Amino acid sequence: MVVPRSATQVAQDDEFVLFTATTFKKHSAEFLQKCRENKWTPRQYKYVEGGKEEEQKEFDRVAREEKKVWGEALRLSRTGWSESVMIWAHVLTLRVFVETVLRYGLPLRFASALVVTNPKLAKKVKSNMDSAFSHLGGNAVGRDKKGRITKDDAALTSEMAAAGLAHGEGSEYTAYVYYEFEL
Repeated sequence: MVVPRSATQVAQDDEFVLFTATTFKKHSAEFLQKCRENKWTPRQYKYVEGGKEEEQKEFDRVAREEKKVWGEALRLSRTGWSESVMIWAHVLTLRVFVETVLRYGLPLRFASALVVTNPKLAKKVKSNMDSAFSHLGGNAVGRDKKGRITKDDAALTSEMAAAGLAHGEGSEYTAYVYYEFEL
């Protein structure tokens, strides 16, 4: 016992379709049972007089509260960003220290430097650093007859494969410890 032509589609998405239907009070339990038998999910709704105005008041209250919380959320996000950058810089510093000790051993004699550059100049900076520190590379880095830096890629590739490094992060050998840090 459904009111004729009262079933209308309200909303639809990829998984569900929402319909509204009006039933007589006397037969609503039977209608709900039939819906469940067809694997539909019935929901009860009671009309409340003035419900739309109450909903608008709730919306306005939440909008005011959002404006109050916005400043605090912005402050926390700025603090969180600066702390996360600081922590990542500390982690990179530890990585440089450990890598330096593993490569060159003890006693510790090294200088750390932070080079600030842009993507256009990064290759030039790296090539300048390669030429300045090629003497630290041992057999992996040498010079040809004209004095240009050459890398012994065949020997280095086999050594890196034996060490368990694949072609990916850390597959390019430099005579110095080098990490990129982008903000």
